Amino acid sequence: MARMRLRQRPARALGEGWVQPRRAGRWTTIGNLDGHGRGMVDPAGLVTLAGATWSLDWWIGAEDRWHLPSQEVAVRQSLASTSPVVETRLRVPSGDAVHRAYAARAVDGAEALIVEVENQSKIPFAVALALRPHTDAGIGRIDSVEVDGDSVRIDGRAVLIPARSPGRVALSDFAGGDSAAVGFAGAAAPIAPASVRCRDGLAQAVLLFPLAHTACLRAAIPLDGSDRVDPADLPAAVQVAAGWNAHAAAGCRIEIPDRRLRDAVAASTKHLLLGAGSPRVAEALDAMGFHDDARRLLLGDALGTARCDTPGAALHALARHWSLSRDEAAARRSVEVVAALVPRLGSTDPADGAVGQVALPAISELLTAVGEDRAARDMRALADALSHAESPGVDLDALLGSASSTWTWPGRGSGHDLAANAALVLGALDRLVKEHAHGLALAPVVPDAWLGQGWELHDAPTRHGRLSYAVRWHGDRPALLWHLESCSGDAPVVLSVPGLDPSWSSTEPSGDALLAAVPIPERARRRGLTIPVSVEPSRRSGA
Repeated sequence: MARMRLRQRPARALGEGWVQPRRAGRWTTIGNLDGHGRGMVDPAGLVTLAGATWSLDWWIGAEDRWHLPSQEVAVRQSLASTSPVVETRLRVPSGDAVHRAYAARAVDGAEALIVEVENQSKIPFAVALALRPHTDAGIGRIDSVEVDGDSVRIDGRAVLIPARSPGRVALSDFAGGDSAAVGFAGAAAPIAPASVRCRDGLAQAVLLFPLAHTACLRAAIPLDGSDRVDPADLPAAVQVAAGWNAHAAAGCRIEIPDRRLRDAVAASTKHLLLGAGSPRVAEALDAMGFHDDARRLLLGDALGTARCDTPGAALHALARHWSLSRDEAAARRSVEVVAALVPRLGSTDPADGAVGQVALPAISELLTAVGEDRAARDMRALADALSHAESPGVDLDALLGSASSTWTWPGRGSGHDLAANAALVLGALDRLVKEHAHGLALAPVVPDAWLGQGWELHDAPTRHGRLSYAVRWHGDRPALLWHLESCSGDAPVVLSVPGLDPSWSSTEPSGDALLAAVPIPERARRRGLTIPVSVEPSRRSGA
């Protein structure tokens, strides 16, 4: 009961001495693709693990004063190469203190989160790594902290392994004041084995390190609770970002004039690859060509999908997976899930029910493909008996305008709302290609700012096959180049470009065409948007 009372107690009730992270929401998820542990980074660089009751904060002792990122204005945050490598910059005299947080795996398979602090100022400063009872949900709990020079343990579990021993350490049970006050007052003790306990769960530790100009401090947070992780054996941030980019290149590639939207799609796709459980997330991954990841989310826990709160969205995601992947093994596993989801459409939220009704024709095709002919006929009859409208689109401008600098959106309470990332990815793809019964509409809607500039879509999965196309310009006339790898046995696919030339269409699987002239707004000309591109669509090697 004491722990429950503590969690419900607001930070202000702990008194003015409590140094509290002030930012809520818009956290950023970090983790390894093939791992289960996840970390969260707040907008000031505070790091916590999913399910943990503590966090790791960072403070900088510069020549003028102590700088706490959670209380400073001059804090900027971004992703390295649109990957889950979160970089937080804190302005200090004569430069920046740069904090990076990301997940990595050692050669022996050990997983950890890495925290780096680099001195990009012209003079040395002190770095404080603070382990404190604070989480993305508010006040957490730490009963005990042990420091032995090589690692720090919280409640008996290894939570922090610095690459080198700190110069000094400050421990606190909060009865003698917040650990920040102890450290800032110069009362930190030289490093030696030490521990502290607090029956109220407010034990804390601050490790102090001197950091020279251009030097970088590294520390590892083991994801398995062991102390066998060596920070020196883990890859650097630039290597991890490069690895993420290489993995993302296996999916659909988008090159568009709107750099902000392009970066948002790239970052959102990588965030989604770390996601779990949401049918909407699975649908977006399928749309970007990551069918194995989508299948894992949808059918790795088939019972969980069958019981999810949004049966309509789950049906839509299963239908999308079948339409884009033609995965018969997944289709067979989907039959029982579909049987559990369809009866729930009448009792779910009306908007979710409408989403599920839209998916029924594709669900019927799925059932036919695995020999469930009677169920397929029943599904087709149900679809014909229901009146439904097309699912509403996504307001991309609103989503982009409300995004954080790391392309996240706050969910309920705090945290990272992956549903928003999924909506952005699907909305961006809808701007580039739309499917209909007998064909594909390329560039169905073209923003004025894109006119006069080239854009490309590579290896986008569609129900009619894998599509690549590019638009380039000859004066005010757009040229279209395309290649569609059609599914075998399909009827000819009608391609159109309603956003550029509504009169043009073709059933050729590949080719190029010079479309009718398109008036380019004068404001677009003034912004210099008339430079053509010459990159033609091409399939990736091995695709």
